[in-house]
Amino acid sequence: MMKSMIVMSLLAAFSLPVAAYAEDPRPAIRAACKADVKADCGMVFSRDKALACLIENATKLSAGCSAALKKASCNPKAPDNVKSAFPCTQ
Repeated sequence: MMKSMIVMSLLAAFSLPVAAYAEDPRPAIRAACKADVKADCGMVFSRDKALACLIENATKLSAGCSAALKKASCNPKAPDNVKSAFPCTQ
């Protein structure tokens, strides 16, 4: 019984990071960075241009936007420019 509880605990602990990677970060970034895009980028109609603008203005971003981008950079599928501009903090 004890052995099975330890195995279950280990499985739960190791599944947390995988679950975070499986999550699509775009909705969280969109919500956290909407005001930043509007303030720093003006009218941007493509996701690529908005992301390029956020990277360019990385030092001026709100704490929430910066945190969302740093969390997204932990995803192995995140673009290299996001990973370099917003290093993973998890």
